[in-house]
Amino acid sequence: MRRRSFGHRLDHRFGHRGFGHRSDHSRGHPLGHAFPDRSRHPFEPGKLVAGLVILGVAAAYGMDAAGEWDVRPEIALPALLCGLCVAALTSALTYAFRRRSSRATPDD
Repeated sequence: MRRRSFGHRLDHRFGHRGFGHRSDHSRGHPLGHAFPDRSRHPFEPGKLVAGLVILGVAAAYGMDAAGEWDVRPEIALPALLCGLCVAALTSALTYAFRRRSSRATPDD
């Protein structure tokens, strides 16, 4: 009986070649690892802002648990909500900017 790795069906369905596959991108690298293709995943500053806000609130609650700070929920939860609103605004502005800049480029 042949054993299959976890997720084999998904790898086959989406055209992935498996764990040991060396792509053309990896030939120049001494360890054989491919460099990440930065064109596939654009930078999203809204997600960065949201992550930093959540990490800040988590750090505040961690300091509260350690006994260093006294964090009141009346302050921390509105700060979290305001920070997430800033992250949403950042995402909306990024989307609008990218949409406008893609319309402004001349078509070949």
